[in-house]
Amino acid sequence: MKKYFITGLIILLPFALTIIVAIWLFDFLTEPFAGMVEHLIVSFEQQHGIDVKNHAVSVIILSRVIVVVFMVALTFLLGILGRKFFFNTILHFSQKLFARIPIIKTIYTISHDVTKSLLREGKSTFDKTVLIPFPRPETHALGLVTGELPLALKNAISDKIDLAVFVPTSPHPISGYILLASKKELVDVEMTTEEVFRYLISCGLAQTETTGKSPSVSP
Repeated sequence: MKKYFITGLIILLPFALTIIVAIWLFDFLTEPFAGMVEHLIVSFEQQHGIDVKNHAVSVIILSRVIVVVFMVALTFLLGILGRKFFFNTILHFSQKLFARIPIIKTIYTISHDVTKSLLREGKSTFDKTVLIPFPRPETHALGLVTGELPLALKNAISDKIDLAVFVPTSPHPISGYILLASKKELVDVEMTTEEVFRYLISCGLAQTETTGKSPSVSP
């Protein structure tokens, strides 16, 4: 019975977690606008003499679906307009406006830079996967190279430190540490970013699909 139960958990948990995350994302994206759409739906039904008390749950679900459809359509529309010159001019003006508003400019600048880095076309978010000595020289952690150091950091520290490495935590790799290291300290690993996150989320239980080359020291 124990073996059957564990086998059932292995089959059930991925589906359950996927559904939970999908529902959470659905609620997270629709919650700020669902109230306004619910009010519009209720007003429309009252004008046509429909009793909304008997199907309040349906109104909530319908409002959230409408919000999702509207957001998808709006995203595509902005993408189309974003490739037009006149819209780029308006967007540039809006960015300069947000950049001048206290507090708002900090939130907007950070979110804009992160989104642009994550969604940039034709280029991976991280350069490569490496092993980095952490938290002690005798132990290593999986890291993702984010790129070269900014000029301000290069001028502030030794010339030997030349790369920024993101070391995600386990089992929730969305948080972690930014370590500044030398290329000589890093060991290249033949793992994709997806494999790294899968390995960390499973606390090292999930085996990676990459085979073949062994780790090699970066030049």
